[in-house]
Amino acid sequence: MPEASSVVDKLRPLHPPVPDGTTEILIMTLVGCVAGVVLSMALRHFLARRRPLRRAALDALAASRALPAPDRLAAQARLLRDVASALHDGARSHRGEAWLTHLDGVFETRLFSEGLGRAYGDALYQPRQDDPTEALDAALGRLLARLEK
Repeated sequence: MPEASSVVDKLRPLHPPVPDGTTEILIMTLVGCVAGVVLSMALRHFLARRRPLRRAALDALAASRALPAPDRLAAQARLLRDVASALHDGARSHRGEAWLTHLDGVFETRLFSEGLGRAYGDALYQPRQDDPTEALDAALGRLLARLEK
């Protein structure tokens, strides 16, 4: 049997493995993902604070969904008055067809003068046979989501 000290002398010294860059790549990927999440959260927070009218309008629209149909329609009409007056001075002075045309101009649509949105004009104060609140709710949600303020 060979002597133990001669076997130990023949062993090569331990060298650390040659870095292949895998660890660095994994660390950079992790740091990039964390930075992306932090930036997206900051951007979302910034945009939410930047558009308080849109957020408030969408919240009010969501709150109106719990009301019965006639009250819901009235709450949505009040919401439209508030949004239009926040965006344009003198919006509260319009009535009837002028009001519907003004809403079309505010939201850049024809929904109010030619579509279901006519329910927010003089028809708001007349008894209805149909219940357009669901369709109006969806249309208002789309219009309010496009607000830039």
